[in-house]
Amino acid sequence: MARTKEQAGSSSSSSKGKGKQKEQPSKKRQYMGRISESESEGEGEEEEMELDPSDKPVWNSGSLDDQPEIWQPTLYNDCMNKLKNKAAAFMCEKEVDEPQFGQFGVFAKFRTLGWEGALKCFDKDKSNLFMTEIQEWMATLKCHNFNKPSQMKLIGTVHGVPVEMSYDTLKKLGKYDSLPSREYMVPTLDDLLLKPEKHVRWNDMLAALFLPGRYSGILYRKNLKIEAKLLHTICLLNVIPRRGDKEQVRFPEIPVLYSLMHGSPRFPVRYLIMHHLWICRNKYGRDIVPYCRIITGLMKQQKALTSEDRGLTKRHQPFTLDRLGNVWTYTQSERYHKLKSEGQRWRALKLGARELLPGEPDEPESDEELVPSGDEDYADEPQGGANVGFGVFGGGHGGTFYDYAQQPYEPGWAYSGSMQEVIESQRPPAAIFNTWSGSERSLFDQGTRNSASMERALKHSFDR
Repeated sequence: MARTKEQAGSSSSSSKGKGKQKEQPSKKRQYMGRISESESEGEGEEEEMELDPSDKPVWNSGSLDDQPEIWQPTLYNDCMNKLKNKAAAFMCEKEVDEPQFGQFGVFAKFRTLGWEGALKCFDKDKSNLFMTEIQEWMATLKCHNFNKPSQMKLIGTVHGVPVEMSYDTLKKLGKYDSLPSREYMVPTLDDLLLKPEKHVRWNDMLAALFLPGRYSGILYRKNLKIEAKLLHTICLLNVIPRRGDKEQVRFPEIPVLYSLMHGSPRFPVRYLIMHHLWICRNKYGRDIVPYCRIITGLMKQQKALTSEDRGLTKRHQPFTLDRLGNVWTYTQSERYHKLKSEGQRWRALKLGARELLPGEPDEPESDEELVPSGDEDYADEPQGGANVGFGVFGGGHGGTFYDYAQQPYEPGWAYSGSMQEVIESQRPPAAIFNTWSGSERSLFDQGTRNSASMERALKHSFDR
């Protein structure tokens, strides 16, 4: 197994410098573990540490763990407290609905890796977000040197109680890495989180996850195969959480998706959770706290929180097919769940769906339409000749099934001219387009219309 301590397992105890302590009451105090300026008086006198503000280092780049250890809580709290919407930075996992998602094979893929714990929430709380306590834990977090990945421990304090995140405490919390330990390999941090694009099998991973020819340059979510796109949606909440632009796929998400799609290589999700959290805590400008419900579960497990404690009111909704996000359309029939996303369709038989009667035909994928609606259209994929591919966006942005020579993305392609002019400009050469049937041409144009409408809506939202 690879040794990884050099990058994310470096010890906070080796941080540089100690702040000077002075007995000058007139100077403003900074307190370790303070969550906001309003908490500076009246409580925690035994925990306060008198520091000279003039000695406070500037943290505007690099790792927080490289700053003097005595100042790290203050610097972290300063960074979090300046956020305009701090609550949005606290990312809570969602309980994934197994009767629905299980029919699309999601739970089977997670169980193949022993990651089924990532689809559940174990904090037993559906209405609280302990934002103050979670921030205190993150601010005081330390990671000491370890000899092998399974010995990694992240320890912070909450109300003076040390709370540990480790292989052992996560295993007690839920089914994280439920397979025998011999089934797992441990990738280097470069291969998993820091430089996955340098991996020798990088292009193989991209080819397995994306539509044909749609994975050079910027990796767009819309070009993921629909199975990978569904897993990606879940991963951004529960496995490798992040904020920011969801239209693109980040490099560290590729090896995670590949393992889920193919059942290997198997690596411990606990390894991913702890390192991703440690990186988020230390990287300047990351400004998120992932795995809030895992952290809450650990705080309760280790008695830093009791049943009497109350946080901010937050209703934790389960993750269901009708809450996938605005790029997904979910419908259902008597027997099927149906998903559609950016030109791709997928349906799965419902759990407990009735058996067909003898001679009874199964329902069609959708009601055929001469001109696809673009809304609830589950028409069969067109069957064309050698020039017709599957689910590929012509020119990187239009169409739904034509696969011709890849073109670079052109900013503003959807804004110049009328909608009809945009559609015509995205068609392949006439020598190819005119060989298609009327329904194939209509489907291609409708796909371009959908993509252009989305681009225009995004531009409108930014221009307001």
